[in-house]
Amino acid sequence: MKRLLLTLLIFTQYALQAQTVGLVMSGGGAAGMAHIGVIKALEENNIPIDYITGTSAGALVGSFYSVGYSAKEMEALAKNQLMLDMSKGLIDKYYDYYFKKRDPNAKIVEFGFDADFNFTKVLPLNFTDPALTDFYFLETFTIPSHEANHNLDSLFIPLRTVASDIDKNESYIFREGYLSQAVRTSMSFPFYLPAIVVDDKLLLDGGLYNNFPADVMYNDFLPDIMIGSSVSSPRKKPDPDDITTQVLSMLQARSSFEMNCQNGILIEPDVTDISTFEFERRALAIERGYQEGLKYVDTIKKILGERRADSTELAEKRKKYRERTQGNIVVDHVEVKGVNKYEERYIRSLLKDKNEAIELSKMKKRYFKLIQDDKIKFIFPLLIKNKENNNYTLHIRVRKNPEFNFRIGGNFSSRAVNTGYLGLDYRFITSYFSSTPSINAYFGRFYSSLDLSVRTDFPLDIPFYIEPFVTYNRWDYFRSFSSFFEDTKPAFLIKNETFGGGTIGFPVTESSRIKLTTKNGLIGNEYYQTDQFLSTDTADRNEFYFTNLLAEFEYNSLDGYYLSKSGRQIRFSGGYIFGSERNFPGSTSALANTDTVVQANHNYLLLKGRYEEYFDLGLNYKLGFEVEGVYSTQDFFENYTSTILVTPQYMPTQEHMTKFTDAYTANQYISGGIKNVFPINNILDLRVEGYYFQPFKNIMRNADNKAEYSPVNLTSSYYTLSGALVINSPIGPTTFRVNYWDHRQDKFSFMVNLNYTIFNRKALTW
Repeated sequence: MKRLLLTLLIFTQYALQAQTVGLVMSGGGAAGMAHIGVIKALEENNIPIDYITGTSAGALVGSFYSVGYSAKEMEALAKNQLMLDMSKGLIDKYYDYYFKKRDPNAKIVEFGFDADFNFTKVLPLNFTDPALTDFYFLETFTIPSHEANHNLDSLFIPLRTVASDIDKNESYIFREGYLSQAVRTSMSFPFYLPAIVVDDKLLLDGGLYNNFPADVMYNDFLPDIMIGSSVSSPRKKPDPDDITTQVLSMLQARSSFEMNCQNGILIEPDVTDISTFEFERRALAIERGYQEGLKYVDTIKKILGERRADSTELAEKRKKYRERTQGNIVVDHVEVKGVNKYEERYIRSLLKDKNEAIELSKMKKRYFKLIQDDKIKFIFPLLIKNKENNNYTLHIRVRKNPEFNFRIGGNFSSRAVNTGYLGLDYRFITSYFSSTPSINAYFGRFYSSLDLSVRTDFPLDIPFYIEPFVTYNRWDYFRSFSSFFEDTKPAFLIKNETFGGGTIGFPVTESSRIKLTTKNGLIGNEYYQTDQFLSTDTADRNEFYFTNLLAEFEYNSLDGYYLSKSGRQIRFSGGYIFGSERNFPGSTSALANTDTVVQANHNYLLLKGRYEEYFDLGLNYKLGFEVEGVYSTQDFFENYTSTILVTPQYMPTQEHMTKFTDAYTANQYISGGIKNVFPINNILDLRVEGYYFQPFKNIMRNADNKAEYSPVNLTSSYYTLSGALVINSPIGPTTFRVNYWDHRQDKFSFMVNLNYTIFNRKALTW
């Protein structure tokens, strides 16, 4: 009798529930945003969704739907800039911590190694920074996960996500656990996002072994109706010329895309033209999914019978659920794994004070400051609710960068200004500070340099760093030539700088910092005082033993170096320079064949300011402008050439940087530029630029080769017009540039560059 009653009870409950609906969603990267469109079509037609299983992109969409997001909310979220930033591994500029950034260098490739020269563990496992994605999942899924007691059946809609256990070569199904982990592991596509360790299992993207978890839906939920949304084609045959397809074929099992249910409907939006990482086309994917979903609505309704979801009732249930699963998250403990006890203490001190309880929203800035430390490779966060109160413990697993970082690069040009670059860092953390000794070397006929420095960061209430340094620079300016094959003539200007000093830096905001620097050293310049000289002539030599006391403020949110397309830079510096000059005449000097050594003392003030900003005007057009001004009280050195070699110079393009242009040199000037940027696609940019230079006092050469000021008139201003085609690539931009110079006899010049022209720190100016 008891068995009979139990059977009748189960049958009655099943009958009252009417027909249940399960939604299965495949992986597919950016194309997986089509799942949102499919759900939107179902929701608009009051088709209920009782269960969800998803892999990768399907797990992502399914997780948001399972914690109470509507289709319209998911669509708005997917189209938001935040989604694009996460897909590209970018950090919101609001959290981009400029204080931690090192000076730019000319690296093309870099790799790390440990003290045992073990390279296998330091090869890059991913090319997208997951920091923004991981923290966003932490914010979004922590409270719903704890509210469900980490049982995925107890979410707003029961959920299963699928990851891959690459040790056992099998699928790993999340039925319980932290929802942020369940989503993230299912999305850990090889070489895109790093794998996550859960319960001592290394988990990767679920699509490797089960890219369409219809079997999981059938076995776990046994719905009456199964709706499948698939945007993933069967595994591609390995291409003998494509290493990516070969590696994925070794990793990826063949997935079944069949609906193992009598009432199974498979919706396949046509998104074959949207690649895995093409998130710029996510809106198109959503629309394709929506239009394809609408085609199956009538069929689904016939199978479903009379059952419909009441949109008003559903919205009210969502509202109550969201109210219950949202709120402030307060963190009162931090646990750090993956590092030694000294490094753990340092990392914990960056995130919170010892006895502090802090809201997660306020800790976010500190978290992203930690992420941008060059000693940290990867952090995966979890929030674990404390039993004794309603606060949380932030549990983070840290993977450090290897101790050594080696960089190779340079600038390769159609002119003989090619420069190689090598850099090496050693990075370590103690309980109270982190430090990075560095060496950077440039070598080439035009520019060579060696810079040794040690940057040490102190994570106090007011953080700061100190950086002692020693630098050597040498620029060898050739007479004008334009190709690799043209014979070069003897150099007529050689600039040498040898100096040491130290910098102390402080953050002002996330995007700005202040630096106080002292430099002491020698500037030794060699030159001829005429263009007419023989190989037997000897050059003049001018030496300036100097001290430079410099204060600098910089705000910088530019997205690049001098080929930026967005952001803003504001930079001001003030320096007091004093020292002693000695001049040794050469054979082309008026004092030739004498033993006269001219000595003089100089002290002067140098102020410099710069503003640059870009505006997105739509229609693939970005407008940028820059303004730069200099005011210097510098007096004249022994002769004209020795004077202009230590005078500020305006250098807006790579060609300006590789030619000493005395027309663009002055102690007081104002300059500006207009930059029209036309992004053709993700790779190609067309730039049309114009630059204007107006000195307030022209430095002229008189009959005695001395420097003197001339009256300023309309002919004292100069301009340069420039057009460039830029090919953006992972190893740096390739630029084809044509310039028009109004002050030169040869008005046009052409230059090709691979990568940026970058110099180490300079003695007197930026």
